[in-house]
Amino acid sequence: MSKFILFVRHAVALIREDKLFSSIYVAGTAVAIASAMVIAIVFNMMLADIPPESHRSRTLYPWGEFIPESLAEQDVPYHQGFSTTAIDSCFRQMASVEAATGIIPAMQNRRLAVAMDGLLSTSVSITATDPSFFRLFDLRFLDGRPFSEQEFRSGERVCVIADKVWEKIGGESSILINNLPFCVVGVVKAVSAFLEDATADAYVPYTVDGLGFFPDNRNPLRNGDNFVDVSYSGNLNLRILLRDGYSRQDFLDELEPLRQHYGAIISAQMGEKVEWSLTVRSHFFRIMNFFRPESNEDQNLALGAKNLMVPALLMLFFLLLPAINLSGLVSNRMEARRAEMGIRKAFGAKRRTLLSEVIHENLMLTLCGGAVGWVLSWLFILAIRSNAVFLQMFVSRDQNVVDTGLQFQMFFTPTLFLIVFLCCVLLNLMAALIPAWRSLRNPIVESLSQKK
Repeated sequence: MSKFILFVRHAVALIREDKLFSSIYVAGTAVAIASAMVIAIVFNMMLADIPPESHRSRTLYPWGEFIPESLAEQDVPYHQGFSTTAIDSCFRQMASVEAATGIIPAMQNRRLAVAMDGLLSTSVSITATDPSFFRLFDLRFLDGRPFSEQEFRSGERVCVIADKVWEKIGGESSILINNLPFCVVGVVKAVSAFLEDATADAYVPYTVDGLGFFPDNRNPLRNGDNFVDVSYSGNLNLRILLRDGYSRQDFLDELEPLRQHYGAIISAQMGEKVEWSLTVRSHFFRIMNFFRPESNEDQNLALGAKNLMVPALLMLFFLLLPAINLSGLVSNRMEARRAEMGIRKAFGAKRRTLLSEVIHENLMLTLCGGAVGWVLSWLFILAIRSNAVFLQMFVSRDQNVVDTGLQFQMFFTPTLFLIVFLCCVLLNLMAALIPAWRSLRNPIVESLSQKK
């Protein structure tokens, strides 16, 4: 430890001695790290477990199709959503499932909310869901509670609203939504639009009449002049929270006999084979497949690595170009210090010790630049967070929620800290190792003859 402290003190002394070099080095490093960190932070915002989407790593996103054999070659999809019957009778009965919730997302609904006294009106985005939604998403309640199972089953006009809406309506406990009276049973901290599944201005039961929610609305399969009802199809987007210790494959293995059983029932009613095709994606592969959303191929590590290759190569590119320029700076500085290095070698200093010192000196500068670069990446994302192109990476085209607030967890996680540290080390090694090694290979006599 004492040796490391000596290295640090020596590095600080050299930084103070050559402030111009140090400033240029730190600035170059900061730009490189900031460029790489913008990519890392964006992917962290997309993939990490960030409250209230705290269970992304355990969340599955199923969607399905019912395809009659006679129409299979025409590639005509049927019934991609799920009904309340499917959620209650199938998915919630599975041992691997901790919670299953149906959602009609906020992007599909834009309603007018008016305070009961009629003094204020404001447009809000509404997510229609069920009580399990509040188990899947850790919304922070500032007041009140989620709507209950009984209120949901009864279709009572209750709602949970975001604090920004509550403040606008002056803390009223009752509001009008589409001219229907709703009781506010809970107030939650507003969720950033960058967390698309959890964000909304208000959350209501989809069993409420009068708001245009039809969770079990389905288009029956046609068999000649007859129509066969598909009770598992509906308008709900399904989100599955796996129990701890269960994997996606465990879920698929448990689901398979249920899928075959219901497919056989529909096939018997139709008089021909009907395939109930299910695609189940984890959060990671749901995000990483945005370049090929139609892909139905099974998830595997090779696919994930392929999808991550582009951002990884881009980060490496952002680090490599500045490293070349910084390497030239280090090379010039080492030339200026050749006499010093020659004297130290003459007094018995080993090449390995001198190389280690040079690496530590540059690592100190690189870490300083890394810290500055990290802050710059934060400021850059804060500056562009309302930009339409940037928002499209997180928010669906029809999404009405535009609260672009950012949380600390989006910028700082242990994984991000490790990434920025590894970026600093990699940049330091690329910039300093080669010129330092070449300079220290010079003979002692040649180094001593170098002018100071």
